[in-house]
Amino acid sequence: MKPTPGTLLYLDVVEESLCFGWIDGIKKKISETQLAQRLSPRSQRSSWTELNKERVRRLEKLGFMHDEGRKVLPVMDPNAFIIDGVIEQRLKEDQQVYANFIAFPALYQKIRIDTIQSVKQQPALFQSRLDKFITNTKENKMYGQWHDNGRLWDD
Repeated sequence: MKPTPGTLLYLDVVEESLCFGWIDGIKKKISETQLAQRLSPRSQRSSWTELNKERVRRLEKLGFMHDEGRKVLPVMDPNAFIIDGVIEQRLKEDQQVYANFIAFPALYQKIRIDTIQSVKQQPALFQSRLDKFITNTKENKMYGQWHDNGRLWDD
């Protein structure tokens, strides 16, 4: 995927921000054809998605991370991720759902589950995301943004 002349890919902006310890924020339409994206320094207490953690792992391997970016990193141990018990129980209620889930790439599993767990304090949204995930998993369908157009696949 290439940007059109005079534009940047959102993903490139996110990755550059991560390298220096910044975070993307609110988008604002400034004209019919232009958006402005707020970027600001990330605090050490800010929450991190599993997707952004995976991006940082990739950027570190490529040698792009800077000390400023490393200073605000959370726990980066890939084994520290734990599936919430409610989600795990739902997955295991149906043998086909669980079999499909286990067969999905580990990266997909972690990123999809994280998008559900991150809204645990919002019961309606949590339930909606979990239901969508279970439905798609039962149909053996992977969905959503989870590998950055192939950038996050291991070589």
